[in-house]
Amino acid sequence: MQHRHTRLALALLATGLAGTAAAQDAPAQQQLERITITGSSIKRVESETALPVTVMTRDQIEKTGATNVEDILRRIGANTALLSDTTQGAGYAQSFANLRGLGANSTLVLLNGRRLANFAFGSIGGASSVDLNSIPFAAIERIEVLRDGASAVYGTDAVGGVINFITRKDYDKGELTLKYGDTAKNIGGRETGASLAFGLGGLKSDGYNLLLTANVKKQTKLSAIDQKWYLRGQQEIPGSDPPTSGRSFPGRLVDFGITPGAYANAGSGFSPCDPDYNTVQTLDDKTPNGTPIKRCRFIYPATQENLPDTTKADAFGRLTLDMGAESQLFFEASYARSKSIGRTAAVPIDSTAGHVKADGTYPSFALPISSKYFPRELLLSLGYTPADFDTLGGGFTEIAMRAVPVGLRTNHTLNEQTRLVAGLTGVASGWDYDAGLAVSQAKGSLDYFNYLHEGRFIAELATGVINPFGPQDAAGLAALDRARMEGAMRRSKSTTYALDAKASRELATLAGGPMMLALGADLRKEKADDRAVNADYEQGLHIGGEGSVPNTTASRSIYAVFGELSMPFAKGWEATVKARYDHYSDFGNTFNPGVSLRFQPSKEVLLRASAGTGFRAPTLWDVNSPMAFTNTANSLVDPDCPAGHANDPRCETQFNVRLSSDPGLKPEKSRQYALGAVFEPVRNLSVALDYWHIQKKDQISVIGGDAIMADPTLYQRYNARIHRLASGFISYIETPVENLGELKTSGVDVDVKASWPLGDLGRLGASFAGTYVSSWKQQNGKGTPFVSYVGTAGDGASVQPVPKWQHTLGFDWNLGNWNLTLENVFVKGWTESAGLVEANVGPAVEHKVKDSSRWNMAVGWKPMPSLSLRLGARNLLNQDPPFTAVSSYGSHVTGYAGSFVDPRGRFWYATASYQFK
Repeated sequence: MQHRHTRLALALLATGLAGTAAAQDAPAQQQLERITITGSSIKRVESETALPVTVMTRDQIEKTGATNVEDILRRIGANTALLSDTTQGAGYAQSFANLRGLGANSTLVLLNGRRLANFAFGSIGGASSVDLNSIPFAAIERIEVLRDGASAVYGTDAVGGVINFITRKDYDKGELTLKYGDTAKNIGGRETGASLAFGLGGLKSDGYNLLLTANVKKQTKLSAIDQKWYLRGQQEIPGSDPPTSGRSFPGRLVDFGITPGAYANAGSGFSPCDPDYNTVQTLDDKTPNGTPIKRCRFIYPATQENLPDTTKADAFGRLTLDMGAESQLFFEASYARSKSIGRTAAVPIDSTAGHVKADGTYPSFALPISSKYFPRELLLSLGYTPADFDTLGGGFTEIAMRAVPVGLRTNHTLNEQTRLVAGLTGVASGWDYDAGLAVSQAKGSLDYFNYLHEGRFIAELATGVINPFGPQDAAGLAALDRARMEGAMRRSKSTTYALDAKASRELATLAGGPMMLALGADLRKEKADDRAVNADYEQGLHIGGEGSVPNTTASRSIYAVFGELSMPFAKGWEATVKARYDHYSDFGNTFNPGVSLRFQPSKEVLLRASAGTGFRAPTLWDVNSPMAFTNTANSLVDPDCPAGHANDPRCETQFNVRLSSDPGLKPEKSRQYALGAVFEPVRNLSVALDYWHIQKKDQISVIGGDAIMADPTLYQRYNARIHRLASGFISYIETPVENLGELKTSGVDVDVKASWPLGDLGRLGASFAGTYVSSWKQQNGKGTPFVSYVGTAGDGASVQPVPKWQHTLGFDWNLGNWNLTLENVFVKGWTESAGLVEANVGPAVEHKVKDSSRWNMAVGWKPMPSLSLRLGARNLLNQDPPFTAVSSYGSHVTGYAGSFVDPRGRFWYATASYQFK
């Protein structure tokens, strides 16, 4: 086993794809094993191939101190921004990769070269990809990241690239690892974990090998109020306020525009604005007697979590049987589960937080003016008369509030992935073959706590016993309890059945080596069964939830044939052509060719080029889901607020959005090419440079409500999609999924590896891997001008931040039984547009997000061959994450970009591994 990985490391070094780790050359008489590298169907000797692949070995992963796949992929510059709800207290606790910033749907994730089931929960225009939490972490031997399109090999989704998680094989040892970590400030986010790996039998000696792994990790919550990063905008952006919402507690009289608690003479039944959770807004507008109108605005991020409580566990097993005649029968089984308890701000209540009725109107949250909590005396003192009180008719007036007495909205999510594979691999009649049958299923469950049912709350509010403006008595608390909407809400499944077979062999000997052919076929069936198990949840009657969630039940069948031909037509030259034909039962056929050229004039220089096409199929939700309502991710400003209501909170809020699918969607098409060079001028030094260019057309996406409201150009272009009430306030924004215009992105990857023997001082290794994005632009509609997003925060909706530059710099020093690693992870800052800044913190000015530069260090020691100890610190210098005004970069945390950085400050950790075989 060790010889095999030594050879692999050397081969990858020669092609500039992996580090220049010290290794011994295999004996000349030893027959080299043929393997498959991600991005090719041909089994070949390692040194014969050259692909733009980043490889992270198990040893490298352990030295980073990473405890999940997210931590690892943050170090890959080609992964522009994780799309993650793992790092916040709402949503579904999923985590998606995002190669080249093209979205989760354009990154293909594999386990041992085969697909897994996509995430169980979906939505129209949303991501449908593999949840990274479903990868069996303890079983990983290495990760290969193909930084090139690969639809000609794998089919759909491989536009931005492929991430292949490869597990251990032929492992015959036993190892137990214990892990513990905590923040330097001891404010939450503590990690505890353990993993076990056990191997039995040797394929050659015993005719079988059994591998079993298990892993468990627990993480405690980290409350945002303990860090208060959301307040930093007041120093960085002159004139800004904290991110706030007009749905506050104490509540507001909508038609009067005032919060009783904002006035000192309100009375004992009316709570003042708590400065930890509210700001007091004083308007130029006056009450009838000339007193300024005042109201509370709720600092909602103060009640969020920067990390939720989570428990993750996975198990993996592989049984391999030597069948003789160079054939192996194998069985794989894996199970992964991720449970999250996320908490976010209490239910927001105003008319626009209710469900959208068929006529486009909202329900009224009406308080009887006969209630003892109606601020009659305060209103009279402000110059109002009893004739002004009955604003809705029938003795009622509209209120807006935050359900703080009910508690924080709490989402319990459980995401599971089960996968079974049976396969046969080996050599027969000169063909290297591999065939397998796989069944994988992702299951998701969502339970709500501390939510309110719209109808029941309106009925209880109408009794007058609920106090929207202050403390509740026993009757008010009982009424709120009766209005709760809790328990099981959604139970969903995503299932993939797959049968695949491929084989490769040498055809002839050319001037540069053996010509090789690979042929293969795939049969696949995908099913989505995404169901609301609470009928009121399905209709969107949960105040402050994600809107209506109709059931989506759909399936499709796919069959594909593919081939690859490698032709080393001259010494140092190799050309490869590949192609794949896919047939989808729901939209038809697609054919995708690819070609690559490799030239190695000497062992010091390698040149490579590739070109091909790709595609992404629409998701099952995009073509089958019933119409649904949701809301914008951010609080936004209405440029056409009704006259006389410029300061009305209904003009600065999260607006309702209507989603609609399209059975006639076409698949996205892409064209990409890459040019690269690898130099090894001296021993133990490798430098690789790769230029890449990707162009999409017929993009499947939505023009998001956030983008429309924050971009004046888009607002004018899509104004007809904004539906308004008779009063002029926005009812909802129409955002259908559609085939939009083109997208173009390009840039350069840099990969440098070096190693120096230091004699008695051991050996020092260094690595530097970075990605520069020179262009990232798209058309927000067919035939519209291209809009550049490189170096920006994106559009606040489907386009996430696109940093111009990211890199990881590492040093690895080994001396006897000691090891020291030092690592720097850097992300270039970006610019947030004036529209997005205004929507979140007030001033309509651009904001430059600062660079992020974090150093990690760890020391390892092996006091005996069977025991390994490691002590490390992530974010050694305790750098705070840069302030961001926009709150939803792939998650709902506020004040920093959770997709790029861990929020915990300096984090100490220790691991102990004991090998018992």
